[in-house]
Amino acid sequence: FRKLIFCIGILGMFLFSCKDDQVEPSIENTYAGYFPLETGFWIEYNADSVVHLDEDDPFNLDTAIRAYTFQLREEIDSGFFDAEGEWAYRISRYRRLSDTLPWDFMNLWTAKITNTSAQRVEDNIRFVKLSFPINERKTWNGNAFNYYIEEDYSYADIHQPFSLGGFSFDSTVNVIQNDFTSNVNRILKNEIYANHVGMVYKRQDSLNTVHLPNGTVLILNGMEYQLHLSNYKH
Repeated sequence: FRKLIFCIGILGMFLFSCKDDQVEPSIENTYAGYFPLETGFWIEYNADSVVHLDEDDPFNLDTAIRAYTFQLREEIDSGFFDAEGEWAYRISRYRRLSDTLPWDFMNLWTAKITNTSAQRVEDNIRFVKLSFPINERKTWNGNAFNYYIEEDYSYADIHQPFSLGGFSFDSTVNVIQNDFTSNVNRILKNEIYANHVGMVYKRQDSLNTVHLPNGTVLILNGMEYQLHLSNYKH
């Protein structure tokens, strides 16, 4: 009986020790799939841009419109230690007008993921794209590391399926960057990230408007911009 009690005690100590030694999965490992960074990964988008000019007709109808379509490609290049001493990746970006033309190099951006956030440096301006943990209560300043005014980001449609074109994704998150409408302007900005793919959709509208007495909303000037995933390799 004493030997049995002794063995049970040793087993209990072993199990307790194993429980204490368990390592909880880091935030980086849990959420990094929405912001994959791996050398050799590339992603392509179809871009649609509509520019509303000030040169409307005498009746103030929104007739001065210029529409542009093109394609973008981002390739994750080599990794490096950034100024904060954290591991980051270079992202080579390319552009072309159609899929029959070669890619033209545009610029070089960088990105990194930490235990608390996913960040991109775009044209030397750092944005906090994602904040961890991902949940409905989370809000953060996407411009925390740049000189732009504070802009509160939040999550919507967390871990939800999403279809875009011929693609279907099991788990995505929608990052609401700005959702403001008034009598004089409309600012709508959001990005959708798919697990193991990254950003698959982007919308960025900034329009100056006027509300007419009959309820019509007239666009004075501004821009509407969208990116849609067209292809990727991970």
